[in-house]
Amino acid sequence: MNPINRLIVVTAVFAAAASAAGILPTVTFTLDPLDGYVSGWPGSSVGWGYTIDSTNNGDPAFVFIEGFTFGDATPIGTFSQPGVPVTGATDGSPIVVPWLLNVSGLQYDIDPGASPGASTQGVMTLTYDVYSDAAQTDPNAVYGLSVNAQMNGQDVNAEVEASPTPEPGAVTLFVLGAAGLLFRERSLHRTARR
Repeated sequence: MNPINRLIVVTAVFAAAASAAGILPTVTFTLDPLDGYVSGWPGSSVGWGYTIDSTNNGDPAFVFIEGFTFGDATPIGTFSQPGVPVTGATDGSPIVVPWLLNVSGLQYDIDPGASPGASTQGVMTLTYDVYSDAAQTDPNAVYGLSVNAQMNGQDVNAEVEASPTPEPGAVTLFVLGAAGLLFRERSLHRTARR
C-alpha cells in the first residue's frame, strides 16, 4: 500500500473512532473505600465495593460490566469478582455494589502464608460494553472498553496488607486482665496463710 493510501486509511479509522467516541457515554469507576486501601490478616478475605456511573453524551447508552482486573505486580493472594450484576448503568442510574464476602464486590483472598507486613498494589480496571438499549440487542454495540478506578481524577493504587496487628484496646484489656488475675491470686494466697 503506498503512503498516500495508508494515510487515507489511517485518517478514516481515526475519524470513525472520533465520531463513535462522541456518542459513547462518559464512564467513571470508583472504589469503596475511595482511597482503594484495604488490609487484612494472612488467610483472610478483604474487598472493595464499587460504583459505575455513566453520563450519556447525546444518545441513550447502557453500560454493562464485562469484567475487572487488578494488576497487582507482587501478588500476596488471589483477586476475584463474585456476583457481577447483570444490569446496566445509564445516565442517572449508576451501578452501586457493596463488598460482601464471596457474594458481591471485588475480593482479595490473602494467602495464609503471607508474611506480616507484605503488601501488593496495582491498578483496578473495569472492562465494559456499551449498548443503545437495555435489552443488549444493539447491533452497533461497542465492546471491550476500559476505565481505571478513579480518585479525584487519578488512578487509584489499591493495596492489600497482611498485618496481624492487634487493636490497641485488645492489648490493654489483656494487660488489665492479667494484672487482675495476679492480684486475685495474691489475695487468695494471703487469705489462705491466715
